Amino acid sequence: MEESPTEFIHEHYYNVVQIAIFILIANVIGTNIFIPQHFTLEFAWRIWTWSLFANLVFIVTMSFSLILPLKWHSENGKIFSNGLICGGMVYAGYMISWFFVCNLSDEIDMEYYSFVFHGYWGAIACMITSMIMMSAKDPESITSNQKNKIRCPSCNTTQRVPKNVSGVYKCTDCGSEFNVLGMGVLSVATELPPIVTSEN
Repeated sequence: MEESPTEFIHEHYYNVVQIAIFILIANVIGTNIFIPQHFTLEFAWRIWTWSLFANLVFIVTMSFSLILPLKWHSENGKIFSNGLICGGMVYAGYMISWFFVCNLSDEIDMEYYSFVFHGYWGAIACMITSMIMMSAKDPESITSNQKNKIRCPSCNTTQRVPKNVSGVYKCTDCGSEFNVLGMGVLSVATELPPIVTSEN
């Protein structure tokens, strides 16, 4: 069954929100290099005003640092190893984006490039964040929440049933009961056999 426009918007809005949260964490914690001794939002905000290109590089590298491990998790279900990969990608992303900050901004130069090596605080925070997001997107949990569309045999209205569930289902429109056979990507609805009563 095709994904409805509402489901498509909800899924992609959810992904955008996840990426935005991830980038915020990477920015705030990753640019406060002396955590936990000092924690301030000032530098995390001020750095965005230095180089537009470096900002774009940061957004792209951080987005891929989340998207790819989440994709791999959906394929293999390995939370910890994909979390480690995420942390490593974030650390590499810091190095790439900070290189452009140092080279393209007037406020700072390559003399300060060594600051980037303290970005492990941000990498650790992003790793933990990604693992939390992965646990919420566990394949088994996703599968149990996915639904297929079927047609009620009595009133022909569209119903939504869990994709791997088989058994008796009651139509939410007409109230009639029918059998549902769940086969993963497809669910089939059939009428219940008539009840035969014996007459004496």
